[in-house]
Amino acid sequence: MPIADFTSSAIIDQLTHVLSALSAEDRKKEVNKTKAVYAFEVTNAGGKKHYFVVDLKQVGKVTDGATEAEAAQGQPKPDISIAISDETFIKISEGKTTAAGEFMSGKVKIKGNMMLGMKLEPILKRFKSLAETLPPPSPAAAATTDIASASEAPTQEIVVKGYNGSLVLAQILKAFGSDDAKREAILKKTNAIFQIDLNGPEGAKSWVLNLKPGATASDLVLPGTAAQNKKTAGATLILSDADFVDLASGKLTGQSAFMGGKLKSKGNIMLALKLESVLKAVKGPVAKL
Repeated sequence: MPIADFTSSAIIDQLTHVLSALSAEDRKKEVNKTKAVYAFEVTNAGGKKHYFVVDLKQVGKVTDGATEAEAAQGQPKPDISIAISDETFIKISEGKTTAAGEFMSGKVKIKGNMMLGMKLEPILKRFKSLAETLPPPSPAAAATTDIASASEAPTQEIVVKGYNGSLVLAQILKAFGSDDAKREAILKKTNAIFQIDLNGPEGAKSWVLNLKPGATASDLVLPGTAAQNKKTAGATLILSDADFVDLASGKLTGQSAFMGGKLKSKGNIMLALKLESVLKAVKGPVAKL
């Protein structure tokens, strides 16, 4: 689960989800590809540390803790220990930098098998790809209240009275629906399908934001869940209607929303960070219903 003030905990959550969702046979295959135990000491912007141990050598599991000893409980001895900042860990996972480059600059410190550090990016990339093929983790009960059954056909229009976030989605459709070149550019850049669950005056309502290459104006924004629209969401974002509007207007950032518990995500957590760039592309005053 997300750890407050540690954005990179989303990376660990993704590893945890994949390892727990795979069958025993497939998990063993993934472990055999790596055959190593990674220990991470992550320091956030405020200087606070959190520890993670990722076993990709024996049974394939992830543990964490506020201390190194707590994180290591029940785990094999690490083959490599990596001390890294929260920000740098995110950049490596997004492919914006490399572990080797950050090690050379002194931003990453490694103890143990140095060569395993060079394998970090391929491992993260592999698990990211695996996460996109797996169903999302089971939602928390509090985050999924009153969401329509997947067997029901969606009946609401895109704009729903009392849900100002639906106006944001309508703005996205207006911005990209009629301009093929502009739409294809944002689709290529984002390459994801989102389900957006907004909690408002009538409970939770869902929309699908289809930002996969090839999406047309007619299926760019759809009312209802991904299952109802026969789509597979890479990420489901759960937040209040008001917070979604603040996210769209720039009053709230995705990172602060996630760290503050206002934004919950199922599926590929890292995709949630891509949505903010889409919202920025259409940012403007949002009318109220």
